Amino acid sequence: METGKTQKVSRKDILERLGAMLGPWVSQPEAIDGLTEQTNLISDLGLDSIGILQVVLGAEKQFGISIDERELDAETFSRMGNLVNIIEKKIYEAD
Repeated sequence: METGKTQKVSRKDILERLGAMLGPWVSQPEAIDGLTEQTNLISDLGLDSIGILQVVLGAEKQFGISIDERELDAETFSRMGNLVNIIEKKIYEAD
């Protein structure tokens, strides 16, 4: 379900929805069960570059946003919370 930019979405909801789309791309699926804002997408979940790309594309579609490639760096993927921050900012930019 796409939320659009005007509907409020909680950080918890963003995190849960990201977790739901991670399954096919993580090397350690059991790590999704303990997903928090502190989870590292690369070292904790084992995402590779293809997995990261798929998560970003999925987030763009899921939340009706566009993430600029300049916003994506190693820091973005060092914690789920950093990715949630970007998504949250994008969702509310149009408000």
